[in-house]
Amino acid sequence: MALWYFTLALIYGSLILMAISEILACYQRWRSRRDAELAADRLLESVADVSYHQLPDAAAAEDESAAAPSSCVICMEDYRESERCFVLPGCAHTFHRGCIAPWLRQPNTTCPICRRRPTVVIPPAQQRFISTAEDMV
Repeated sequence: MALWYFTLALIYGSLILMAISEILACYQRWRSRRDAELAADRLLESVADVSYHQLPDAAAAEDESAAAPSSCVICMEDYRESERCFVLPGCAHTFHRGCIAPWLRQPNTTCPICRRRPTVVIPPAQQRFISTAEDMV
């Protein structure tokens, strides 16, 4: 009879441990997704839009490798002169903000062209708060 109670306790204990393990795994996945979304939002907020200026044809013909693309590779629409565009820090590729925002909110945030991870630019005013928070830990 004692063996029967021991077996039941072992089974119930195992089930409880598996349930706790699954809850912790779900929490870890949720937190990872949330951190990725926050990083994407921080990246989008830290980079200001720039005005698109197309190179004159003569300058573009001289140096085609340095010429900026004339269309967004995500939506395939041509940029208009003086249109506000988003330039990814690190690789300097240009996109419409409305096109790149959903792309960067995906789990693997990389540049759609070169697959480089964009770097987050933290303004100096915010760096002070971050270093202070890290010092508290």
